[in-house]
Amino acid sequence: MIKQVTRASQTQHFDVLVAGAGPAGMAAAYAAAQSRARVGVVDDNSGPGGQIWRGLPVAGETPVHALPKQAAEWNARFSNAKIAMIFGAKVFAHPEPGILAAETWQGSVVLDFRKLVLATGARERFLPFPGWTLPGVMGAGGLQALVKSGMPIRGARVVIAGTGPLLLAVADYMRHAGARILLIAEQAPANRVRRFATKLLRHPAKAWQAAKLRASLAGVPYRMGTWPIAAGGTDKLEWVEVTEGKKTQRIACDYLAC
Repeated sequence: MIKQVTRASQTQHFDVLVAGAGPAGMAAAYAAAQSRARVGVVDDNSGPGGQIWRGLPVAGETPVHALPKQAAEWNARFSNAKIAMIFGAKVFAHPEPGILAAETWQGSVVLDFRKLVLATGARERFLPFPGWTLPGVMGAGGLQALVKSGMPIRGARVVIAGTGPLLLAVADYMRHAGARILLIAEQAPANRVRRFATKLLRHPAKAWQAAKLRASLAGVPYRMGTWPIAAGGTDKLEWVEVTEGKKTQRIACDYLAC
């Protein structure tokens, strides 16, 4: 069974330490545990599953919602293996070979290991443009995750860009958190967005969800066929330039969620 570490006091020793408890981390830890190695998993979430299977129950708990078959099977394997799980821990330092330092609600903990597996999850990837590495330019899901973790966003000026329904969900979340959404820039042209919207009518629940999102974002500019081509600032993001065909516009902002 999983040995959940709830108190950060002494150094934890492992043959194999896995950083990340998403699907890849769960599989890696389970495989290592089959060799009878001392296996530990460290993750900043409150339980296993990562972003893909968020909300998997800890061993002995009842799931709050129905799990996909694959998630349920892997959760059962993971829960029944001899694995020490350190939840709610953010790794902040690698002071020397074979050592990681992590911060938990109870304080810091030192993780000593022989082998380290990095399973830190998928990341958003977008086409680079001038200024894309400035602080303040990040993935749309990345900014949302930071705000969910407690980063203050109230009053911040945010431009959201990219393609797909995630843009609306992120904009709605940011607005409820107090951000000022200056623009939602949808890269797909209007005819493609309309075709997508028509297909949603076959799925009433999703169509209703989309309609509610659009209604909640009333007054927020939503422009199709528009995407960022440059970002600028001295030490951090101060403005983003977007293009809409032959037109370009520079917008002063604090964050670009792309």
